[in-house]
Amino acid sequence: MDAEGKEQTNHMLHRLHDPSLTAEVHHFHMVLQELDQVEEALINNKDQWGELAAMKLTMIRRLEMADTLQRLQEQDEGLIDDALRAVAEGLQRGHCT
Repeated sequence: MDAEGKEQTNHMLHRLHDPSLTAEVHHFHMVLQELDQVEEALINNKDQWGELAAMKLTMIRRLEMADTLQRLQEQDEGLIDDALRAVAEGLQRGHCT
């Protein structure tokens, strides 16, 4: 509702002398304002979500190209091998670490 229409509505409400109706119309206007604000926030967040989703896909591709999972798995296996070797050496010396 434009400013002129809102002013006319307020004038007619005032002439009705119905505080309850005036409050309801005011509440309606407040809900419309809040709805507009939420809609704007959703649009902004939708754009931001799209950018972040695209960035996530780019990062997944880069990690795949670097063969990250395989390299981490190999590193993990190496740590397990080192730990098992240390335990075996400790057992050979007669005590467990």
